[in-house]
Amino acid sequence: MNVSDYHIILLYNDDSHIKHGSEQDILAVQCTVATSRSLYGALINLGYSSTLMAVRDSLEDLANRLDEFSRTKTLIFNNCDGFDGSNQAASLITRLLEEKGFCHTGAPAEAVELCINKPLAKERLIHHHIPTPGFQVFLDPGEEFHLQFPVIVKPAVEDGSIGISLKSVVSTIDKLRHQVKMVLDTYDEPVLVEEFIVGRELAVAMLGNEPIETLPITEDDYSRIKDPLKRLLTYESKWDEKSRYYDLIPTQTPAILTSKEELLVQETAKNTFRAVGLRDFGRVDIRLKDSIPYVIDINEVPDLALDAGFWNSARVGGYTYPQMVDKIVKNALQREGWLQ
Repeated sequence: MNVSDYHIILLYNDDSHIKHGSEQDILAVQCTVATSRSLYGALINLGYSSTLMAVRDSLEDLANRLDEFSRTKTLIFNNCDGFDGSNQAASLITRLLEEKGFCHTGAPAEAVELCINKPLAKERLIHHHIPTPGFQVFLDPGEEFHLQFPVIVKPAVEDGSIGISLKSVVSTIDKLRHQVKMVLDTYDEPVLVEEFIVGRELAVAMLGNEPIETLPITEDDYSRIKDPLKRLLTYESKWDEKSRYYDLIPTQTPAILTSKEELLVQETAKNTFRAVGLRDFGRVDIRLKDSIPYVIDINEVPDLALDAGFWNSARVGGYTYPQMVDKIVKNALQREGWLQ
């Protein structure tokens, strides 16, 4: 079949009506909605027959709406990073698509489940001998602590830096227990405590399957922040334009690395992509210290907004926004054998 034979459904989660753990968490939700409209506009610009579809109410409702479309001529561009106010529930949407027989962009349900559960994802990295910071999971603030300070405290199954603030990095047992309690009370989920790597923070955006194309590496420039324990991307620094830290952490793309460092970071990112089962596109965040690339986060549905890092890397790599979107679509079509 030709590209013109396919219909693309741009699927996204609109959770703006759901109560979130913190009032400011709604900013990330609003970004998902706006980004999805940008992606849909790109698909229309590319000439694809497309439908913009929001997941708001129930999986049953979604299933009924999908039944109107052909399984053999419809590709789902999956931009769902949650469902019904839960980041963990993103995998339920992906699993529904697969159970209904629809092909979709991005990671399969099993990989989505793995990446959302950060402790399990880290165990997978360790199994594949990929460096990642030491960690433990807390279900109660009083549990025994066996890592080395400083550590960063964050929700175990959230993304987009939700639950991360300048108070998240702690160096004493009292502050650790206080922060663990705060995350437990706010998000009602396990707490991931990781050894905090004081190093360069790099993001590697990738397109393709085999071969995997690594786009120009981005570095978050923390040089304006004197305290090394405050050199991190908090929720406010990512999403709140009124925050002092929003403009205090510029990015450098491509990052200034030696050829050896660049190759090391690229290979670590690609090995991570394969180890957790990503497909078509993805992003891996790394802290580089003493020539060791520690994987600190895996983004199976990276933010594709016009002001986000993935698109910035693609732009520096020579893509237009529609070309980036087209590449993701064609990666999925070729993977499924629908496009040669």
